This record gives sequence, C-alpha cells and structure tokens, in this order.
Amino acid sequence: MLRFLRSGGKRTKLIWWLLTIITIFTFVILFGTGVDQTSHMRRPDAAGSVNGHDISHAEYQAALEDQRANYRRQYGSDPTDRDARMVELQAWRGLVAQYLVGRLARSEGMKAYDQEVAWSLKTSPPPMLATNAAFQTNGTFDVNKYEAALRNPANNWAAFEDMARRQLPTRKLEQRLLASIKLSEPELQDEFRYRFERLNATVLQVPASTDPNVPAPTAADLQRAYDTNKGRFVSGLRVQLELLIAPRKYSDEDLRAAKQTAEGLVVRARQGEDFAQLARDYSEGAGADRGGVIDRTLQVAEFGTMADHMGTVQPGGISDAFQDNGRFLIFKVLAKVPAGAGTPGGLKVAQIVIKAHPNENAVREQYASLTKLRARASRIGLGKAAAEAGLGTLKTRFYEQGTPPDELFAAPEVADWGIREKVGKVSPVFEGLDEFLIAEVAARHEAGPASKDELAEPLRQLAEMDLRIERARPRADSIAAAVAHGAPLEQVARVLGLATSQATNMTRSQPAPQLAGAPELVGALFAAAPGKVVGPVRGFGGWYFGRVEQRGVADTTTLEKSKGQLSSDLLTRRQQSFFNSFVNSLLAKAKVQDMRYETVR
Repeated sequence: MLRFLRSGGKRTKLIWWLLTIITIFTFVILFGTGVDQTSHMRRPDAAGSVNGHDISHAEYQAALEDQRANYRRQYGSDPTDRDARMVELQAWRGLVAQYLVGRLARSEGMKAYDQEVAWSLKTSPPPMLATNAAFQTNGTFDVNKYEAALRNPANNWAAFEDMARRQLPTRKLEQRLLASIKLSEPELQDEFRYRFERLNATVLQVPASTDPNVPAPTAADLQRAYDTNKGRFVSGLRVQLELLIAPRKYSDEDLRAAKQTAEGLVVRARQGEDFAQLARDYSEGAGADRGGVIDRTLQVAEFGTMADHMGTVQPGGISDAFQDNGRFLIFKVLAKVPAGAGTPGGLKVAQIVIKAHPNENAVREQYASLTKLRARASRIGLGKAAAEAGLGTLKTRFYEQGTPPDELFAAPEVADWGIREKVGKVSPVFEGLDEFLIAEVAARHEAGPASKDELAEPLRQLAEMDLRIERARPRADSIAAAVAHGAPLEQVARVLGLATSQATNMTRSQPAPQLAGAPELVGALFAAAPGKVVGPVRGFGGWYFGRVEQRGVADTTTLEKSKGQLSSDLLTRRQQSFFNSFVNSLLAKAKVQDMRYETVR
C-alpha cells in the first residue's frame, strides 16, 4: 500500500533509466550482477566479492559517495528511501563491472602510468571531489581552487590516485573496444531519410468488430496468434520469483510514539503552520528537503485505503495521518488537476512521513526467525516452508534486468539476485525499507521469444482481437473494391458510417498517432506514389487504408550539417548495445557475492 509515495517519482524512474546507460567514464551497467550470498564465508571488511576477489567496504563506500555526489549535483539533495537504494545498487554494479573489465584489461597488458594518473585527476576529478564544498564557488566547481589543492604537498591524494590507477586500464580497454565500432555512409543516409523524409496522408481505419457474440478463442486461435506475433515478444533473459514479504514488526509503543508525532503535526498544519517547513523539519520521506512535494500528479485511486478521504480534501487542505505499516503519512493537497485530452485528473500533493523506530531486540528476533525459515525453504521450497509457518507467498510477473517487479520496490537488489540464480534457488534474508524478503527463483526463460505460458492472458486478448478484426474483413474488402472502381476513399467511408483523418508531417521515426497500431501501413505509405490508396493493411486495431497526399523528400544537401549528430546518436546506441553484450558475457561466467545488506544480529 502506498509504496509509490516513498519514491522519488520521476527521479526513481530516471535512476532506473540511468542504470541502463553505459558510458566511457562510468560503469552504470544495463544488467544485474547476480548474487550468491549463502556459500561465501563472510570477511570482516568485505562488501562482496567477484570471482573470489573481495570488494572492501572502503571501495564500496567510495563508489557510493561518487554516486551520491552525482545525485546531489543533478537534484540538489541527498537521495532518500528507494532512491537511496537505487543509488547504492548503481554503485555496486559499477564496482562489479569495473573489476571484470579491469581484470580483462590488465590481462591484455594495459597499465596506468603515473603521468596518466596525474592527468586523469587533474582533468576528470571524481564526483565526490567535484561536488566538495572546498572546491565550490557560488555553487559551481571552481577549477582554480581544485588545481591549487592538487599542487599543495600537504594534501594526501593517495586514495584518489589508487582509484584512478584501478580505473584507467578499464577505460583504455573500453575506448579500444568502442573505437572499433564504425558507421558506413549508407547507414547515415538511411537514418537521415528515416528522420527527415515527411509526408501527409489521408487515413481510414475500419475498427475491429464490437459484436458481443464473438466466440472465445480456441486452442488453434491461440496458437495462430502466438505464431503470428511471436517475433513481437522477443526479449532478454526474464525471471519470475516467488516472494515471502514479512513486514517489519513494531511494538505498540513503537507505533504510539510515531502516531502521536504525526497527529500533532496534522494539528499544527491545520492551525496554520507552514506545511513545507514542517516537512523539512520532521519528515523522513522522499522530498523532505523540498517541502515534501511529490513530483507527479497522483490519481485518487493510487492512495489505496486513503482514497475516499483524499477525495474529500480540498486544495490547501491537510489530510488525516494514515498508518502504512511502520509509517504514518500526512498529505497536503496543493492542487486538483482536471482530466485533459487522454490524461486522467488527479492531485498534486506534498507529504510528511513519520517513521516508527522498532525495538532492536524485536527486529533481531524477527530476523533470526526468518533465517530459520529460509534454511527450511532451501530444503523443501519457499512456498511449503512459508505455509508451515502460517505465512503466504506471492509470485512476481516475469521481469528483465532493469525492469524489476513492483513487489521489489523497497529492495531492488533482490531483482538482481534473481536474474543470476537457477530455478529453485532460495535467497538469503534481504532487508528492505520496511520489510524483510526471501525469494525463490520460480521460473527462468533465456533470451528469445516469450513462451505461450508466459503470454497466457495477453495471448488470449490478442487471439480475441484477431477474431474481431477478422469479423471486420468484409467491410474492409468492400472499401477496397469500391476504391478499385474509382470511388474516393472519403465517399466510401461516409457510406459505411466511417470517417477519414489526416496524418500530417509525419516521418518514419515519428508516425502519426492514429497509425500507432499499423506500422506496416506507415512503411507502405512511404513507398507509395502520391494519390495512390494503400490497403487494406491489417493492424492491431482493425484494417487500415491510406492515401499519400504530399511527400517531402529529405534535402540531402543538409545531410552534411546533420551528419555529426546522426553519427553520435547511432554510435551511442550501437556502442551501448555492444558493450552491454560484452560485459554481460563476462558476468555470465562470473561468481558474484553481494554481502552489503547481510546483517549480523
């Protein structure tokens, strides 16, 4: 309930996106690291290991501070809650990738020389230095202050020199690999036309039948839908987990103190105290430093059990304090956003989050109990072990790396763990923001087309839509026959009670919205002569016809002006894809242990 309110909204989505971007200067990798936390003897100073090589807590903390500095530079505040866990995961992934690629670089004879280390520190200071207050002037990095500090013999730069020395061979290998990727002139010309050739067209859609008597899809219908659309369902490695989620236990006294604080803040806010200042002073949730503002519009239904109450709060009003396990949530409605064209209405709100702080002995006992359950689960399975303890489990949807299921909102590292493990493997006890989690890999499908079992419900919907589209074929055929005999497309449409629409100034890369369900028609229109009617073309929502009204040929004389940007865009995409596959192949053979969240209780 209300887990989304703990996130950074757009920030969290952006961080997930950043986790998929690989650049030459960072190691923010597109894929998971995989974890085996049960077979490794814990070392006092190890945050984890890669192929038996320890990653120390000091190394992890340095990488983590770098990522936090990046976050502060982008958002002007420290990450909290889920954002904080995502930043931690980002730092860990970077260390794992750095080690694997660095080891390969050293095996290829690549070294970091003293002059290179010095130059790297001078020209590319780590984020933790670039954002350090000592090197800031009016909130921006001051290169003169930094260079003065570098020249000062009293300063000890050994730790940063070691960091640069470890990273430079990796950068050299990455540069060598990425420099081998080239683009041909025909590829640039194709991309230029894809982006800049434009046309206007008249479009007619014959929608699928809405007949309520369309029969349910048969097994043959399902198989046909699968065979027809299998190429659309190709994806990377995907995993399904069975989860036991145990909310952290709080005593009545733990909750009483937090509840009293929350209810007191409600009174103060309703009596006129500034909500934003109260959030800055007391909130332990995301965005507290910004007055608790949540950076997106929330639909009332998203408030869960609070929905009815929130629907009655007017702009400027303060909600009651609601309990969400060990948290109490208070909202101020900043504005009611009316529904627009294609966008639902909702509320803009700010929040105050007051957390209960549990008794450490109770938490230790709960952790010990779950550790025993986990040991039992490793022998008989998580579902059976949970049932013996009177607990329930749930299964996630199939997910790929970078798209974790909602259930792992508070513990994204569990998603990484599942990506690398075999079916039947049971995880250690993970600690989330407000809960403990144990996972078992329920199913695993390698990269390629999704199976019919994975697509059960979507496949049924596709098969049913195919039947409805087929029911509409006679109308489409009658239009085609009339057009073939010279009838204007608009006239035929009116006779059948349909209406044409205009697709204006569209390109292959940005087709008209009404053609989103018919990419084949888009391609056919760009190949057709002006005035020619194309169709019927089968799409996702019915049958489509199109007539090219005007074509704008891309001005190839401007290709030279655009070549730099086109080359950069294409190379970046290709390099990211290539390097992702390259490091992914290293990870597939690696044994990675993540002990960052192992708790000695």
